[in-house]
Amino acid sequence: MINPNREYRVEGSHWVSPVNFDDEVTRDFDFPRPLGLIDSTLRKINYTAGNTTTTDGYLRIAQALEDIGIRDESLNLDWWGDDEPNARELALVREILAGGFGFTCNVYADTLLGNGAGTPRIDPRSTVDLLLSLGAKVIAPGIVEAPSSEAESLQLRQLAEVTEYAASNGLEWTVTLAQAGRRGFDSMLRVANEAVALGAKRIDLMDSTSSLSPEAMRVFIRRFRAGLATAVPITMHVHDDFGLGTAAAIAAAAAGAGPDVSVNGVSYRCGFPPLEEVATSLEVLYGVDTGIELERLQALSDLVYEETGIPNPPLKPVTGGYAFLKSTAADALSALRDGLRTFPPISGCVHADVVGADIRWVWDRLSTRSMVRQLAVNIGLELDDDEVEAGYRALNAAIDEITEYPRWLSPEQAEAVLRASVRVGEPSAV
Repeated sequence: MINPNREYRVEGSHWVSPVNFDDEVTRDFDFPRPLGLIDSTLRKINYTAGNTTTTDGYLRIAQALEDIGIRDESLNLDWWGDDEPNARELALVREILAGGFGFTCNVYADTLLGNGAGTPRIDPRSTVDLLLSLGAKVIAPGIVEAPSSEAESLQLRQLAEVTEYAASNGLEWTVTLAQAGRRGFDSMLRVANEAVALGAKRIDLMDSTSSLSPEAMRVFIRRFRAGLATAVPITMHVHDDFGLGTAAAIAAAAAGAGPDVSVNGVSYRCGFPPLEEVATSLEVLYGVDTGIELERLQALSDLVYEETGIPNPPLKPVTGGYAFLKSTAADALSALRDGLRTFPPISGCVHADVVGADIRWVWDRLSTRSMVRQLAVNIGLELDDDEVEAGYRALNAAIDEITEYPRWLSPEQAEAVLRASVRVGEPSAV
């Protein structure tokens, strides 16, 4: 944990506004202790179209998740109306459960429980048997909204039967409540209380359509928790359709629900709350212990990109390529003059070391003659005004010859151009 005392400024780490820790801001916070963060990276990679992840790649990611501090991982095994479980999901569940990782795997299966409208086509007990054979320790039946009160009654009887069978075979179980933000609240709370009475260890709420704003999320979680007859841990699963995934996950956590995350926000549609954004925000801005080793976040983000082939957007917060790139004239000059790893951090409030990221500067068309002078000092060149001007023109000429993104010069390229301009007294290309 990097901010246990909830300080707005910690040398070498961060410098944020003290207002973040005012009583007026924090008095209503009710973060779970422990936080109860759950990770969905592995199953969400599977859901992300076009990924190129191999079995070994999944295992490398799983090991990295364990190493960074993940203690609860969610997996899926879906039939999706077929007679057999999805082969790709089955292979993933088998490999991860056999991997001996240090996190608990909670396995959801869509054939553990139906909507109560008749007898399930796949015997839920056969699904339990399959999960047992794969090595599952915790399973997750999902309670969808029943079409009628009669169906709900049957659904709850079926839940009792399958969970009793699971428990008799040594399994623990949680329960998933899909479409939490849009389904009938009273009926959802009713079935949640029944599930807890039957022995559910945790309730996983899911707002997969991003139907709740961050402000509504806090109210929703508080109402739900207040309506539980017996308190159990709860989590909240959201997506990023409005660009509010991280904000909604944090709002849920502040109201008492563990956040559900994935590395790089991998998932279908608009993605998911990214582990790196949620964890860094909670630790720095809220002083919450996430259990995550933040200094490993950049490496984990890079690994997921390498193994999945899914690009990380350059402008992405925390681990994107521009997050700690110094390119504006003032930022690049500061990096040249004061050093890349100076504190307070150049133009940001979190130091790159917090997440294990690199810092670099580049020569861009916005760069200045002051940068030329400082670069010359750094590499041991003594330049008069004419040589500074020649170097400045040479560097910009080199930029002009670049026709594809990224249109900038790396520090090594800029140094080479400047040295060449001093030698020949005229512009030089990279």
